[in-house]
This record gives sequence, C-alpha cells and structure tokens, in this order.
Amino acid sequence: MVWGLFMIKKAYFEILDFLFPENCLSCNKKGVILCPTCILALRHTDRETQNNITALYDYRDPIVKKAIWNLKYYNRSQIGQILGKLLYESFIEDFSDIRAFTSGATIYVIPIPISAHRKRKRGYNQAEKIAQGFCIMDTDGIFELKNNIIIKKKNTIPQAKIKNRNQRLQNIRGAFLMNKNIDIVGRTIIVIDDVTTTGGTLKEAISILKKDGAKKVYGFAVAH
Repeated sequence: MVWGLFMIKKAYFEILDFLFPENCLSCNKKGVILCPTCILALRHTDRETQNNITALYDYRDPIVKKAIWNLKYYNRSQIGQILGKLLYESFIEDFSDIRAFTSGATIYVIPIPISAHRKRKRGYNQAEKIAQGFCIMDTDGIFELKNNIIIKKKNTIPQAKIKNRNQRLQNIRGAFLMNKNIDIVGRTIIVIDDVTTTGGTLKEAISILKKDGAKKVYGFAVAH
C-alpha cells in the first residue's frame, strides 16, 4: 500500500515537471532551479559551528530555506545534487589540507542516513542526493561515496521540530548504528547533511565513526 502511494506521488510530480518545467526558485528564470545570479546572492553563514563541522549557507536566507524545503518535502531531489556541487566548489580549497591525512587513500563521503520509514515515505535520502552532487564534481578520484556505513536504527523526531538544544542532542543520541562489514580504520571521512543547527546529528555520526577507528572525520552541511 505504501509503495503504491509512493509510485502515484512520484508519477504526479513527474507529470508536473513535464507540464511545468523548472523555474529558478528565486527569480523565476525558466529552465533552471537556481540561476547563477541568484546562487551568487545566497547568504553565506557567519555563525560558528562545532569543531570539524562546517556549513556553507545561512538557513535564515529565504531562498536557501526554500531550496532545502523543496528538496525534503516537495520531491525536488535534483536540488540535492545542485547543493552538493555548490558545497564541493566552496570547500575545494580545504581539500588539500584534508588529503594530508589520507596517505593516498580515497576519502569516504557519507551522507547522514534517515530511517527506513522516512526514506520510504520521501522516496530518497536528501543528504545522499547532496553527497552525490558533491562526488560528481570530483574528477580526480579523491572521494568515494559510501551510503551504507552508518545506518539509522530508529525513527527519531525530526530535529527541526525540537527547539530545545538539550532535547535535540538527546533525541539523536544512539540513533545510528555502524555497519561492521566495512573497515574504516585509519580512514579520513566527510559526513554530509542538509542543515546543522546544534550540530547534534553530525556530532553523533562523527563520534561513532571515530570510535570505530576513523582517523579524521569532518562534517559538511549545506546550511546552518
């Protein structure tokens, strides 16, 4: 029943995309989701994040928020790849420093997982779409997308619905499980998410990766 509803929803949005091609989310220019001029106008974050967690845009920017909401709640999965490419382009200068810890091995790129229930409902993991866009930009074989290293074992309350910082941290604690069939000992890893607020989700993922032997773990988010 759930799968049938998902397919109906998917077909509905595909028909809408055919009848009404994409317009820029900001200026309404036809044929693009975000035009180059509007991308340049997006507000970069000036708010501090946690250690080893970096965000690109300010979530208070209405177009940034609109893009992420369209990605998460309106079946616009292609927005994820655009945001992933922008993430890559913005942080490319930092990669030489990160590569110093790899000893020539590829850097694993891990999207923050969502629960199986939420993935069935949405049809995809928005962080995975962002991670795909990020890795598409890599033409030198530096990065390797790994979407099965961390598993979300419980369906937590969405962090955006919890206002209290301590409750957010408690909500996500113990939510992730490591796939013990994949060896990450000594690896350098980038974890990607759409939005970070308190940093709780990325910190929880970074923590279990380090406990499992990762050498260096960095968190990248589209917005903060």
